Amino acid sequence: MSKLSLAMYLIALIVVFVLLGVFAVQNPSTQDFTLLGYVWRVPLWVPTGVGVAVTAALLILKASTAGIGSRFQQLGHDREIDEHRGLVADLREENARLREEVAARRGELSGLRSGGAPMVAAPRPSLRDSVRGWGSRLANR
Repeated sequence: MSKLSLAMYLIALIVVFVLLGVFAVQNPSTQDFTLLGYVWRVPLWVPTGVGVAVTAALLILKASTAGIGSRFQQLGHDREIDEHRGLVADLREENARLREEVAARRGELSGLRSGGAPMVAAPRPSLRDSVRGWGSRLANR
């Protein structure tokens, strides 16, 4: 997006210079400027050229600084993402440790149960029970 923005500023700058050239060709006369007793006779396009130079300087300044704020935001966002990546890695390590612990506990329980009665799986709810449970599930959303 910033390349397009820079191209638009350059196109605007070229248009301003072309308009200055057209103005200079169509107005070959001179203008007298008086200040504190001094008189300057300059072509009519010179004051316009000064205005164009100021406009060009402002356009170039704007084009060069157009993306600085978003770049700083991106840098801050990248640092924040890096912090979160570290947190996610820590959580994954803790999750793996807890899974190992749960697996070890299940192994202990199955060892205890193997000596006793065989483990019976809990019955699955019937279709009727699951349909009856929809009301409470939808109410809790």
